[in-house]
Amino acid sequence: MPYELNALIATDELITVVAAELPLARVTRLSHGLALIPMTDELHNALQHPSTAPDYDFKRFPSGFALRIAGWSKAAQIAFAEIDAEHPAGRRAALWYDGRITLGPLTPADGAPLDRILHALGVPAAALPELAAALASLVAAEPPEA
Repeated sequence: MPYELNALIATDELITVVAAELPLARVTRLSHGLALIPMTDELHNALQHPSTAPDYDFKRFPSGFALRIAGWSKAAQIAFAEIDAEHPAGRRAALWYDGRITLGPLTPADGAPLDRILHALGVPAAALPELAAALASLVAAEPPEA
């Protein structure tokens, strides 16, 4: 069974702020000044909030979460991405800034969603394959969720 990673991705500084608000968050530092927080079952359940806010067809996006991401994005860009071992370039990704989506939601039909999001977050094009490979390794290392 292929593993999946559904995660928030932003600058290390913003992810540190987000993690301080979310006691269940596990932070993974990445290269190029980025970090991510995987959307674990526990975090997903803790973040559920009755809302009519859209889920943008993500598989693991808590109800009402778009409102939280929009709030965090007022400080800096923040992305939510779905990644799996079979499609390391990403199945779906979106980038928020200044309270709204500024890129996406992207699907494979739009090109490599994860690469486009990482590039928008400041990763140079030449470094995208290396960072995508590191994320694919994270996906493969993630234990299946219960």
